[in-house]
Amino acid sequence: MQYATIEREYVVTTEVCKSKFICRLAPIETLDEGLEYVAHIKKEFSDARHNCYAIIGTPESNSLKYSDDGEPSGTAGIPMMGALQKNGLYGVVCVVTRYFGGIKLGAGRLAQTYLKSVVDTIDSAQIIDKKLSSVMSIELNYGEYKVFNNLFSAIEHVVLDTEYGLNVVVKMATPIGNEDKVKEKIIELTQGRAPLVQEKKYITYKR
Repeated sequence: MQYATIEREYVVTTEVCKSKFICRLAPIETLDEGLEYVAHIKKEFSDARHNCYAIIGTPESNSLKYSDDGEPSGTAGIPMMGALQKNGLYGVVCVVTRYFGGIKLGAGRLAQTYLKSVVDTIDSAQIIDKKLSSVMSIELNYGEYKVFNNLFSAIEHVVLDTEYGLNVVVKMATPIGNEDKVKEKIIELTQGRAPLVQEKKYITYKR
């Protein structure tokens, strides 16, 4: 199981007919976290005419929520959600803050502007993959640690933490399905010591 999301918060500003549209796109873990982000933006930019939003949770949660926040029905939240879904993103919240410039936009152009605002922000973002992974703890002597990195050059993995003491303790993750390959190499390297599988969780892998 894996899904595409974004690396961090991104902000892009668009101006149309003197109205300013400020799009913020941020990664989240849950729908509630997304709603908290929206509440924070609404409080910080309470002087704006609208703070429209779209939120998509993780694939397992099957949760989404959007709002036009006072714009004509269907002109903001739905286009924003469509942009996120078309790009296959999960675990994201998007808020477009609009400062009205005095010139009204028709419903069609308004929807197009909200859509473009989100698309432009997605285009500026670093897309990453989150994969369900096994997190393992491995204790190595310094001789074993010297060849550790080369050992996994052909196996997808991420080193999460390294502690140096009398021995080296490496905390690493590998996508589900790779565990047996990792265990085999560790047992071979350490002459019999298997890694300790601590948990299974989503881990970030850059593209």
